[in-house]
Amino acid sequence: MPRFSKGLFKFLMFVVIVLCISWFGLKYYFNYVNIIADQVRGDVFTHIKAQQSQFLTYQEIPEMFRNAIIATEDRSFFTNKGIDFRGTLRAVYVDVGGGQPLQGGSTITQQLIHNTLLSTTSKSLTWKLLESIYAIGVYDTMSKQETFAFYSNVIYFGHGANGLYQAAETYFGKKTSELNAGELTLLAGLPNAPSDYDPYKNLRLARERQQLVIQSMVANGVISESQAKQIINEPIGLK
Repeated sequence: MPRFSKGLFKFLMFVVIVLCISWFGLKYYFNYVNIIADQVRGDVFTHIKAQQSQFLTYQEIPEMFRNAIIATEDRSFFTNKGIDFRGTLRAVYVDVGGGQPLQGGSTITQQLIHNTLLSTTSKSLTWKLLESIYAIGVYDTMSKQETFAFYSNVIYFGHGANGLYQAAETYFGKKTSELNAGELTLLAGLPNAPSDYDPYKNLRLARERQQLVIQSMVANGVISESQAKQIINEPIGLK
């Protein structure tokens, strides 16, 4: 084997070993030293208490909403390790190259971290690094179902509505279980940009966003084209 090839092989092996040590080191740290799952749970329930809201378990969150959010926000949610490597690198590149605020590329797990452990931290390169590390910690210590439930209970929907329970009350005056598929998919499109897609101010834009959500569900294979048409035609009963 040529000297250059041997050197490259040794370097790659070194990188792999370092990454493995780092990964298992983080796993130990977040399980036994700095128990991240307990911190996230504490932040979520403190947030819900402060908002005088109600916690929805994974089973209490309608399947239509779960499918809509995953198809729109994080299609690999059930298989990724808490972070989107490409999205994170792209965000870092934008920040380093142009000095712009870090945005995009966040998985549902990263968004949960953003809304709990890092909710009071200014966005920066360090912030993005911590978000990614914490997201890996959550992946290692919490189930995907619990992660999704916590995310759905703290994400902002606009008009002071934090979490799905408050969003259902705020926009429709209903319990979450009473919402139809059209209303659930409309809500699923709001967290991306609550002010822009505010259905009270611009229902047309909110409905366009809803259609994107529904088409994402079709593309993700969770509903058919005929089901998509039925959902988009369901009444939206804003209160």
